[in-house]
Amino acid sequence: MKKTILFLTINIIFLTTSYVLAQTCTNYTFDRWKDSRYTDNKDGTITDKQTNLMWKKCSEGLFFLISSNDCGSVAQAFTWKDALKTSKETINSTNNRNFAGHNDWRLPNIKELGSLVTNRCFNPSINETIFPSTPSNVFWSSSPGSGSRSWQVNFNSANDTSGHRIVVSSKGYVRLVRFVQ
Repeated sequence: MKKTILFLTINIIFLTTSYVLAQTCTNYTFDRWKDSRYTDNKDGTITDKQTNLMWKKCSEGLFFLISSNDCGSVAQAFTWKDALKTSKETINSTNNRNFAGHNDWRLPNIKELGSLVTNRCFNPSINETIFPSTPSNVFWSSSPGSGSRSWQVNFNSANDTSGHRIVVSSKGYVRLVRFVQ
């Protein structure tokens, strides 16, 4: 009886405790994602000089804080259907308001999204100095997978994966991109 009560107490404490995990990086893996690879345009966008892509600094659902050059609020996870609908609405809204002086924002393909992954770090596996508040989770790409799946990048573990487009519990985040001209 005492063991059962102790076990239940430990489980309740564990389940009700909120853990904030910090990004972990290794020193034995070459860092190709140094800050110098990127230009922070100070307008809510980041230019990747290696890929010639411009990214929104904040994941969708977050808003750019000009005063602190940071992302505020909480990013929003979407089902594939909602990601398409929301990203289409967000893309249209972003393009209609000429975000950062550009109207050609879009959902990245899997290779573009994968270019942000750093295998040197995890939780999240992205340069947090450049892309703050990035959720350690999957992000949708515009690349279709097989059947009812679409490609995603998992920014917790630096893996490409495919998510179900029709399963309601399959959710991911969105970050918009454009080509630099």
